[in-house]
Amino acid sequence: MEKAIRENPNMKVVDIRDKVSRKWNVGISRNRASAMAKDNVDGSFKEQYRRIHDYGHELLRANPSSTVKIKVENSNGECIFNRIYVCLKACKDSFISCRPVIGLDGCFLKGKYGGELLTTVGRDANEQILPIAYAVVEVENKDSWTWFLDLLIGDLGGEAGLLTAIDALLPGVEQRFCVRHMYSNFRKQFPGKDLKRLMWTAATATYPQLWEAEMMKIKDINLEAFKYLIAIAPRYWSRSRFTSRSQCDTLVNNMCEGFNSVLVHTRTKPIITMLEEIRVYIMKRWAKNKTKMTLYQGSVCPKVLNRFRKQSWLIRYWLPRWSSNQLFEIIHISQFGEQFVVNLDKNECSCRKWLLTVITCTHAITAMKFLNVNAEDYIGTYYRKSTYEETYNSIVYPINGQVLWEKISYPDVLTPKKRTMPSRPKQKRRLESWELKKNDTQLRKGVSKKACAVCKQLGHNKRSCPQRLSTSDLPADQTPAEQPIEQPIDPTPQVTVPPAEQPTDQPAEE
Repeated sequence: MEKAIRENPNMKVVDIRDKVSRKWNVGISRNRASAMAKDNVDGSFKEQYRRIHDYGHELLRANPSSTVKIKVENSNGECIFNRIYVCLKACKDSFISCRPVIGLDGCFLKGKYGGELLTTVGRDANEQILPIAYAVVEVENKDSWTWFLDLLIGDLGGEAGLLTAIDALLPGVEQRFCVRHMYSNFRKQFPGKDLKRLMWTAATATYPQLWEAEMMKIKDINLEAFKYLIAIAPRYWSRSRFTSRSQCDTLVNNMCEGFNSVLVHTRTKPIITMLEEIRVYIMKRWAKNKTKMTLYQGSVCPKVLNRFRKQSWLIRYWLPRWSSNQLFEIIHISQFGEQFVVNLDKNECSCRKWLLTVITCTHAITAMKFLNVNAEDYIGTYYRKSTYEETYNSIVYPINGQVLWEKISYPDVLTPKKRTMPSRPKQKRRLESWELKKNDTQLRKGVSKKACAVCKQLGHNKRSCPQRLSTSDLPADQTPAEQPIEQPIDPTPQVTVPPAEQPTDQPAEE
């Protein structure tokens, strides 16, 4: 059984039970069958908490200058696990070559004792994720984030660019909100495609005048939606107020979300197994990225080069007007008022796209083409192939198995207090209502809704059908079959013809 689980870690519980029943001819519950097999493969939860200090010591032995912090609580002379923080030396060295911007996020652990996994992710020269540090805490709150950020700042040398850092720890640091999550909250109160389009246009606006124009359009459509957005400072969610300090114009936290999605199945396992799978993922990623770029011939990283080419394709709609030396006025060929000033000496354009990302914008490329200058030379050094190779030049060293770990003189750590949450534990993220429905009659995955069995209408079932409930208002001694049937009224008037007079034997009255 253990061999089968090792070969297929995602084996279904039903298959495990059937395999045990066929092999040993015994009945066993599904949960017990899965737990027994996975304990032998991954190790029991209690045993792994007991050796958490040994794991940290082995990690520091193989990767010197890394940071591993374990926090325990003393309760009646016993050490109870509370938190662990890991930042590998290779991740520290790699972040030095990256832009000073990171994303922070937290996700639930699905294991036996729960908890939260806090992660921080940077962006490499090819606009891909760069895991920096991760921690397991008991719950996501101000105290746990402060503890995590305090250690992170020490590892990164107090560098600026921490997006969601606390002002008390990093005063003056630029902070940004994830616009995708911001719109998710906005949509609950103000649905509609027009408001969605205008909000995202305001968020992607790179200069204040465009942001103000889009906000006025929102005000004309819905005043309450305008008040909702204007209450949030635009420096948190609009590119028009972003500074050039981080040289990044991202509006969403997809980097952290992508890293967390890689760890979906990992988060269900015991703590050392989970931490090891995260470390192995980082180790393999560093080795793969280090060799991947050696075959690339260009000087600018591929994803950034594709973005540059999209900007170059748009120069057909713009015309340059030469002022002097490297000063230009760029106008749109058809849209009146679309006019920007480009100064190649200062690497500036009044649209601010070039300033925010250090990737030449369409207007700057138009001016460079007029002067017959290679626009790729003006792309910042953060996006160069040499920077990418320098980022992944460090090595995440492998470690030994548990049988070779040194047992250090720390007391055994007990498992944290188990918090039993109501209802069945969920393995998937809870989707919003607008994510579930594709339209009024069809779910997101294309499954048709079930109609009522009585009236064949959508939106309810036969238990709450109005036609079925109407029969409950009848008297107790009258069944639905005994209801008085109303005959349909024929709109055509009917003429009654009197019958012909019949002879009678009675004498007529005088």
